Amino acid sequence: MSDKPATRKDIDDVLNVLKGFVQQTSEQFGEVNDRFDKMDDRFQKIDGRFEKIDGRLDKMDGRFEKIDGRLDKMDNRFEMLTFNIDTRFNKIELEIVDLKKTLDHLMTTLDKFVGRIDDYETEQTARDSQFEKLLDWARKVSKKTGIPLENL
Repeated sequence: MSDKPATRKDIDDVLNVLKGFVQQTSEQFGEVNDRFDKMDDRFQKIDGRFEKIDGRLDKMDGRFEKIDGRLDKMDNRFEMLTFNIDTRFNKIELEIVDLKKTLDHLMTTLDKFVGRIDDYETEQTARDSQFEKLLDWARKVSKKTGIPLENL
């Protein structure tokens, strides 16, 4: 560089270069701004699409809430049904226990009756045998004494 002072022409040249640089930079920023504007438009369209999707999802949420409500009602019905079935089975189990007790009592009573009949038949058999022996003895006595014995 030289030590000469800058002339008006030198300053004008530098200013022209700077003006050109500023103009070129301004144009480039304008292009960048245009690109950003286009990108903003695209993002707004995308935002619109997302809003539509959000609307659809909200509708789906509403449907799922209705389904959830129905399922809750069904769950309540199943719980009531299960409770009622359990209650009935418990009653039936108690009745079965009572029936088993009654059947056991009846079987015991029947066994006693059968035992009494067996005892009675045994006594009858013993009596019949005893009666036959007495009848044989009476026939023998009748023969020896000559007293007739009626047919028995």
